[in-house]
Amino acid sequence: MEGLQGWKKELPLMALNTKQDLNQWAIGCDKDIGGFSEASLELTPQGKGRFFGNISLELPANREIVQSGYAAIRSKEREATMWGTPCWDTSLYRYLALRVRGDNRKYFVNIQTDTYFQTDLFQHRLFLRTPGQWETVMIPFRDFVFTSNGMIMPDQVEMFREKIKTVGVSLTDREEGPFSIEIDWIKAMNSEDTEGDNDRTPSSSEID
Repeated sequence: MEGLQGWKKELPLMALNTKQDLNQWAIGCDKDIGGFSEASLELTPQGKGRFFGNISLELPANREIVQSGYAAIRSKEREATMWGTPCWDTSLYRYLALRVRGDNRKYFVNIQTDTYFQTDLFQHRLFLRTPGQWETVMIPFRDFVFTSNGMIMPDQVEMFREKIKTVGVSLTDREEGPFSIEIDWIKAMNSEDTEGDNDRTPSSSEID
């Protein structure tokens, strides 16, 4: 079945295959506010992005900082035009898909939509079935949880999937030590049986 706008399998969002690709990402960790964790993003010899570093739970002398031990990357917002900041419309797709090779650490996937507060994120665990091997992880958009400043909000709101501004990955397990995750690409995707939030019925020509 073709939808009103035509069924599409995927919408590429971000790739991490060239140095130019990596320039479209921002890196952050608690070192930015005086902590001791370190995080970097590099291009591997195989042409994949590698987000890696070392997590430290040591607190700086600044007593206003009561928690450390985090690291994250996110895609940079695209340059604004007279019509506003360009966003991705993922409403015709059911999943956010990531091609990754991770370790045994725990990660979150983060989505920022066109909301008033920069701290508002939709988050979901990046469950890796085969650490150390490449795998494609597909997360239904509807399964993301609305958070602000890292806290799950009591009043959950639906993701504004027509206006996604950034996507990213963050480290969630506050354990000291090294981490490393390689990322090939991030896309909005359908399976052969889905068209956004609707189940797709094959047309007669497909059945034949």
